[in-house]
Amino acid sequence: MRTSAEGDEYIGKTLAKKYRVEALIGEGGMGKVYRARQLALDKPVVLKVLRQSLLSDERTVARFQREAKAASRLNHPNSISILDFGQAEDGALFIAMEFVPGQDLHQVLSREWPLPESRVVRIVSQVLSALSDAHGAGVIHRDLKPENIMLEQRRNDPDFVKVLDFGIAKITDTNGDEGPALTRAGFVCGTPEYMSPEQARGAQLDHRSDLYAVGVILYQLTTGLLPFESDSAVGFATKHLTEEPPPPTKRRPEARISPGMERLILRVLSKDPNDRPANAEAFKAELLAVDRDRRRLEATARRAPVAQPPAAPMAAPVLAPLPRRATGGSHIDTQPGTDPGWGTNEPTVEATVRAVPELMQTVQNPMPITSDKTEAIVATIPEEETGGFGFFKALTITLVIAALAIGGYYYYINYGGGQAPEEPYALPDNVPLPGQNSATGPDLTKPLYEQEIPVQNRNAQKAREAEIEGDRQFERGYFGMAATEYKKAFGFDPRPDLSLKLVEVYLQNGKIEEARNWWTRHRKDAPDTKAADHIEQALKSATAIPPQQQ
Repeated sequence: MRTSAEGDEYIGKTLAKKYRVEALIGEGGMGKVYRARQLALDKPVVLKVLRQSLLSDERTVARFQREAKAASRLNHPNSISILDFGQAEDGALFIAMEFVPGQDLHQVLSREWPLPESRVVRIVSQVLSALSDAHGAGVIHRDLKPENIMLEQRRNDPDFVKVLDFGIAKITDTNGDEGPALTRAGFVCGTPEYMSPEQARGAQLDHRSDLYAVGVILYQLTTGLLPFESDSAVGFATKHLTEEPPPPTKRRPEARISPGMERLILRVLSKDPNDRPANAEAFKAELLAVDRDRRRLEATARRAPVAQPPAAPMAAPVLAPLPRRATGGSHIDTQPGTDPGWGTNEPTVEATVRAVPELMQTVQNPMPITSDKTEAIVATIPEEETGGFGFFKALTITLVIAALAIGGYYYYINYGGGQAPEEPYALPDNVPLPGQNSATGPDLTKPLYEQEIPVQNRNAQKAREAEIEGDRQFERGYFGMAATEYKKAFGFDPRPDLSLKLVEVYLQNGKIEEARNWWTRHRKDAPDTKAADHIEQALKSATAIPPQQQ
């Protein structure tokens, strides 16, 4: 970040009597990006200022105005917020946007790879949420890449995503108010490494082009490499058009990439847009399903007995664990982003922005030993050995049996079908949730998923806080606590995405009836939900599993 005013006409000055310019963050062919302070609120902001030499270029001015228009349409926590659009005293056009402290995804990838798959899912699912909102508003980003994804370190969410740079975004209005096209027919814009095949051809684009770019980002996050390598923009574009990407596990065999994740990445990188997920919401649902399946497989692996090498021959027989009826037991400095909209792919900068218990060794063909057998063993000790050394021998055998009894009980409880202690489960629907009361909280006479929360009793901020905590508990694998937080959030703000999260967390926890109830509510609030195929299949599959295996 450059803070010197040397050679810069704006540092230290106030624009439009509202913004005092403090530092130059970066620049490109179209203009400069500054950190500034909004005087009225004493609040840091980011200013994009168009070069005065370009004010006479109608196409450039229109493109600059379109960025402000495109970003101002977006009202999502994971999208950058536009605060103002105006003109300085000298005629220069500027856009004021929120300042986001953090680092971009490219920097995180460079410094911290390999990233756990759970973290990759957490980050990319937020990007897809922002895209779903943008596509719903008729905005296609067209230049998604790690540099345009900021990660803000919040107290309860160390990877809070902000999607930046709608400088070359396309607004897909059909009402005719956008005016003439701002790019020539067949003109290619964007970053070649992340371009969809249709974008590289200069063809007409829709929202699925953005999904392809997210697929490239997923490939890069899981392997640390791009799907294609080239030393030129044309080379990258040609490979996106003509070559199939190698499977991630072939590029990086040592990387821990789940089979489901690899299949999803290769599907999203299909040349034909029709072979990709239908939209960002469907993509996110598939991504979360991959993560859920991976967690389920890992949990199964942790519960499976660990194979042990053959034991060396022993002079005395090995006693098997006692059955359960025996007694005893134990129980995350602001960093730059880029703005390709300020030049042809040139790097301008923007600062917007559980311990697994070890499995006990099992003995092949365990032979139950009851207290009767214990007495029999002690009784077979020769009478002449019952004093002195014989006494200690009997005592040792008895202690060994007792220790094995404890171990067997522990094994049975944890791995043989007994009831192990669980983390707190979700609070029922008919008790007050934390932070709510009988005056403003949900009606406790019926389940929460059947209720309509009056508008005057809603609180979006408290809902967001509870949702973030729910996300944190879900990532830790505390599904009951996650369900409680999501229900708390739903009680404050009954959004369809919260009911869908409750479906996911109950599916993950094997609570199929609860998942079905919340799915019914989600379908009621979002009849056109794109998650229908995925959730219906998950519910059907879960119902087919015997309860003891869930």
